[in-house]
Parts: sequence; C-alpha cells; structure tokens
Amino acid sequence: MLKLSRSEKQYIIDGVEEGLRLDGRARLDYRDFSLETGIVAQTNGSARVKLANHTDVLVGVKVEIGEVDPDFPDQGRLEVHVECSPSASHEFEGRGAEEMNAQLISTLRDLLKNSFAMDWSKLCIVKGKQCWILYVDCIVLDSAGNLYDALAIATRSALYNTKIPKIEVIEISPTETEFEVSDDPNDYERIDCSNIPISVTLGKIGSKYIVDPSIEEEECISTRLTVSVNRKGNICSIKKSGKQSGINPSELTKMFQSARKIGTTLLEQLDTLLETEEKTTIKQGFFTD
Repeated sequence: MLKLSRSEKQYIIDGVEEGLRLDGRARLDYRDFSLETGIVAQTNGSARVKLANHTDVLVGVKVEIGEVDPDFPDQGRLEVHVECSPSASHEFEGRGAEEMNAQLISTLRDLLKNSFAMDWSKLCIVKGKQCWILYVDCIVLDSAGNLYDALAIATRSALYNTKIPKIEVIEISPTETEFEVSDDPNDYERIDCSNIPISVTLGKIGSKYIVDPSIEEEECISTRLTVSVNRKGNICSIKKSGKQSGINPSELTKMFQSARKIGTTLLEQLDTLLETEEKTTIKQGFFTD
C-alpha cells in the first residue's frame, strides 16, 4: 500500500478543496482510457484497458458447456476470477492480494449476474441439464488507482468481444435430448452487452468529492462510492466503503447525478471504441497468433 506523509495528504486535500488535483484534473474529470480487444488467442473473448497508461488490466472470457446451477435451472453460469499481480503494487504482496481479489470478484459478479445486465436464459442449452458457463478471468497488470472501474470497463469489453459457438439441440424423446456444437469458427453467437453496466467510483476528500481517484488520492479518501450505471443512465448497484460512512443526503444525490452523467458518457465512448476495434483485423497483443 502506498504510504503518504501527513503533509503529502494535506497537500492533496487542499488541492481538491480548490478544485485542482495532483495530476491537473478538475474534481469530476475522468482519465482517458485505451482499449484493445481480441488479443488473447486462447479465449473466446478478451480485452485490455489502461487508464491514462497507468492502471492496466487484462480480461479473458472462456466459454464451456457444463451443468446448470440447481437454483437457476434455466440460466447460464458465471465464474469470476481476479488475480492482482504482486508486481502491479506492493499492496498485492502476501495476503493483501487475497482481500483485494475477493472485493473485486464480488463487485464484478454484482455487475453481471442479474437479469437487468444480461439475459442469462439465452445461455441455457437444455433446461435443468446443460448450459454455457462463462469463465471471466481478470489480471491486474499495473495499479495506479481505480481498479473497480478499469475492470468493469475491461469485462464489458471482453464480453462484447466474446464469440460463443452455435449449438443445435435435437430432441430424441420427451426425456432425452442431444446437441451438436458447431466447429466452424465463423458460426457463432454474440452476447447482448447493451445493458451491461460499468462502474463509476467517486471518493470524498475533505469536504469535496472526486471521480476516478488516483492511487495517491485513494489514500486520502474518507468515503468511497462505487455506482454502476448502464447505457440508459439507470443506477444498477451501489457500494459504499471507507473510513467514514456518513454522507449528507443532498451531497449523496449530487454524487448519484454525477455518476449517471459520467457513466453514460463513458459508455458512449466505450461503445464507439468497441465498434472501431471490431473492424480491426490485425491484432497484436498477448499470445495472439
């Protein structure tokens, strides 16, 4: 974990109070991000996202056929794994990574595993028996603050890039079915990602709040609010954490409004980038052929 002296923290707090952050941004300025998709050949979909060339995450999606969850017999399944590389930050050494991994996994599951984000019934092959399992594997390559948002953007992008082989289900008898999986690489289906949200993280520093905190600013945050927003501007989930839990109701309303505005703008930018990436035929990246 980054350690700042009391004077360094006060310098950051004073700057936020005056509307000027350590990296020159205003309080509600979001860092630029870059995106690459389809860069891991061994997956069905993948994406790499960098926030201002600092925070760097890679997400791969693999699909496999498996048994349905007995509690959800007509839906596909989701398995999320996050690995924070020790080389990304000193705070990920030892047991520090385990706690962060668990928090990130929980946040990503909340983003994806609900009926509003995705139609999970479309991933069911045979009701009560087989379904597609989505394995979402995330690696944090470098950490410079705001991992929640970076992973949310990368996960949505990797799912957009995911190609699921087409399946033909054959009913042999009322109690017996078979299915054939197409081995044609051009015969696939895509996941409808239009309602999958991304997260927008805001942090209270002093008496003001900021968006997209840097790693230095994260050390000064008293209350963190991570709000997931979809393309329609709907707030899908809220997570609050930090040293202090109290936020004035009127200020909380303003934070929600900021999250909605910033989230919809980011999603517009993201969808434009994804469409551009989809047209790119030559890929250079991790383990590509």
